[in-house]
Amino acid sequence: MIAAATALAGLILVFLGATSTSYDSYQKTEQGAVRGRYQRRAWFAFVGFVLALLSAFLALLGKWFHQECASLAGIALFVVALGWVLFAALSSVREIK
Repeated sequence: MIAAATALAGLILVFLGATSTSYDSYQKTEQGAVRGRYQRRAWFAFVGFVLALLSAFLALLGKWFHQECASLAGIALFVVALGWVLFAALSSVREIK
């Protein structure tokens, strides 16, 4: 569980980096026109990143303190993070024209 959550967080960081690089590829005069779209993508990625890290943290707490409820909360949060990432990826794909 811990490895899966941290791997998801790493994947999201790669997506966030690609989004930032893509935005930076526009000229300064063009960036204003596309800023909203890229900010939305970046915030979606950031929220997914935080969810994945919180999931890993809860899984660690559950393992260290032998708390099943923390582990279950980590699993639930991981499922939410997966859904969030799926929605963010689908939104990005749908924006491609």
